[in-house]
Amino acid sequence: MRTLRTLCASTLICEFFVIGFAGLVAMKLSDLSVGTVWTVSGIAMGLCVLLSGMLRWPWALQVGWVLQIGLVLSGFVVPVMFVLGLAFASLWWASIHYGRHIDEAKARFAAMDEAARELAEARASAGETGDASEARASDEAREVSEVGEPGAAGGARAPRQRAAAPEADAARSASDPA
Repeated sequence: MRTLRTLCASTLICEFFVIGFAGLVAMKLSDLSVGTVWTVSGIAMGLCVLLSGMLRWPWALQVGWVLQIGLVLSGFVVPVMFVLGLAFASLWWASIHYGRHIDEAKARFAAMDEAARELAEARASAGETGDASEARASDEAREVSEVGEPGAAGGARAPRQRAAAPEADAARSASDPA
């Protein structure tokens, strides 16, 4: 969840500044009073900052979606906010979507690392030293590469082909006078 929270918080902090600048534009372009503009902008800016700190709770993501909708709807006051609101809604979606994928991948890698650590500890408690464990692992890798899967390239026939190769070279050189 750490990557998701970082991405979403970054989006919210950028929105904080965009909302502030949109408030300045709205003061000049709209018929709304200065107090109304800054009340709405201030609440939205405060919500951005508060949400960036509350992203550990799932409901904060939903409130973030409400904020994104409000940002798009602010385009009725400042027309460029339709474009900026859609851009930030897209960033919000990407932050959630890709943040979850990255966090899931990190969790899988951490689980694999933990399993490898447990295997190493089990081998160490069984009395294998690091050198013996490495030697056994290289022997196992060599067996797999020599035997392989039947019918696969470099599979079970590979050792016989390697042994037959010198004979074929000798026969070829004897029949070729050049």
